[in-house]
Amino acid sequence: MVRPGEHVTILTYSRLRYHVMQAAKTLVNKGYDPEVIDIRSLKPFDPYTIGNSVKRTHRVLIVDECMRTGGIGASLTAAINENFHDFLDSPVLCLSSQDVPTPCAGTLEDWTVVQPAQIMPAVKQLCQ
Repeated sequence: MVRPGEHVTILTYSRLRYHVMQAAKTLVNKGYDPEVIDIRSLKPFDPYTIGNSVKRTHRVLIVDECMRTGGIGASLTAAINENFHDFLDSPVLCLSSQDVPTPCAGTLEDWTVVQPAQIMPAVKQLCQ
């Protein structure tokens, strides 16, 4: 766990952890208390840490660098729905890269990979 919180569980990994932590600062200033978990291990997932967080916050946002179709976020969503569905107050939401090849140019890459500004509206949506 990178940051404890009460309102929503945000699962992420790798460089998007930094995007999530930037967004977490803004979220706290807006009255949201996100719990941030760096899943670190993509296989196997840590069901104990994830499950305890889901049971506490009842909401999950996955911020994933993989493409949406067939990505890690889809696998995590399935695992959470299979094991912790009864604890969720809203559907799992996944922010992931667009289903296009990642461009080499940094400015174009920013358009395909999840950015901190996209995380705030997703948390608001989950917490309504």
